Formats: sequence, C-alpha cells, structure tokens
Amino acid sequence: MRRTVGSGYIEFCRVGGIVVMSMYNVTAKVSGSWGTAFVDTVPEGFRPKDQLRQRCQVANTDGDMASGLWVQPGGAMYIANFGGTGLSGSYAFSCTACWPAA
Repeated sequence: MRRTVGSGYIEFCRVGGIVVMSMYNVTAKVSGSWGTAFVDTVPEGFRPKDQLRQRCQVANTDGDMASGLWVQPGGAMYIANFGGTGLSGSYAFSCTACWPAA
C-alpha cells in the first residue's frame, strides 16, 4: 500500500505478522529539543503493537541530527527530534522500519 505525503511517499507491506514500512522524502517542519510534527496515520492492519522510534536520514543537513520517526500503537506517525539541539525548520526525511503487527 502506497500513500503520497506531500512531495514524498510512505509504503506499507505486511508479510504474515510483520509490517515493513518505507518512507521517502517526506517533508516535515520540526523545532525544539523534543519537537514533533504529525506526518500521517498508519492504516489499520499495519499498526504496531507497541510504540517505536526509528532514526531517519535527513536531507540537506551537514550534521548527524538526533531525529527520526515515532509511530504510536493507535497509528499516529510523527517526525520527532530525539533531544539535543535537534532540527529547526522544514526538512525531508527518509527511513525504513519494520515491526510486529498489532
């Protein structure tokens, strides 16, 4: 299942009880040490049993930033700063993650 999110996309694939998610070039505006930006909702049948956090590749940055994807069991997906100075502004994020389906 593929969903367009702004200029990027998120793909979900379920194989048995495991979900594989690929996010590419999804733009989010994040600021603050623990700031978050809502991205999308994971469709039912693909949602995780427990919350998960996955580091993301951030486009157009020179440093290694502590930011990534945060997925909640209810399906809400956020791009989040994971402490430190984090990011401030709009950036494009890409990552892959897998989890046990609820």
